[in-house]
Amino acid sequence: MIIQCPACQARYRIDETKTNKSVARIKCPNCAHAFEVAVAGAAEQSSPAPAAPSIVVVDDARFFREVLADILAALECPLHLAASGEDGLSLVRQIRPALVILDLKLPGMSGIELIQALRSDQQMKDLKILAMSSVFRQENEVHKILLAGADDFLNKSFKPDHLLSRVERLLAS
Repeated sequence: MIIQCPACQARYRIDETKTNKSVARIKCPNCAHAFEVAVAGAAEQSSPAPAAPSIVVVDDARFFREVLADILAALECPLHLAASGEDGLSLVRQIRPALVILDLKLPGMSGIELIQALRSDQQMKDLKILAMSSVFRQENEVHKILLAGADDFLNKSFKPDHLLSRVERLLAS
């Protein structure tokens, strides 16, 4: 879970599964401000909320997976991360997410091969796929990516709000 210190605005991740309390007391490592946050697991026990659509992110760059996790935390959707096409395919088959965000340049199974594998599975027909690349893509290359089965394409030099709006649009469709 991503939290933000109300005093200094520092953002960091905590593991809410390591507590059985409904409220966790936090001391900011940046400014030492103490504050409390509600723990999601405890709130779900008292009043079950509708399940949020889950998202799988597949990217071999750990830093980029963490950046995406921080940005997507605003959506409060379960987020699962994979570092390779093979791991991503396995994770998607296990979790059955609503959306997969994947890098096109993956070691082993490429992003295009992952898209094709997902689209060839009838049980994944409603799955939305957002392909990403840090390499500049010409319009004809983007067209090929969409023809392979991606629902959308986004260059990795995006603004966080732009990514969030694309993800929200894909989850709503």
